[in-house]
Amino acid sequence: MSLPARGSGLFTGRARTERGMGTPLTEADRLERHYATESNLGGIALLLAVLAAAGFIVWVTSKKT
Repeated sequence: MSLPARGSGLFTGRARTERGMGTPLTEADRLERHYATESNLGGIALLLAVLAAAGFIVWVTSKKT
């Protein structure tokens, strides 16, 4: 399986750089970021926690009425 071509990003449309300036990422950095899962899991867990808290609040407030 290969990575998409450089600059084919949905939002950027060009080669990704560190914080939008400087030199583009190396091929090794691109591979590491593409296949990284640990950094994605933190964001997913936070999103699920926020959704669960919001659902709980809605459930508790709807029971009182």
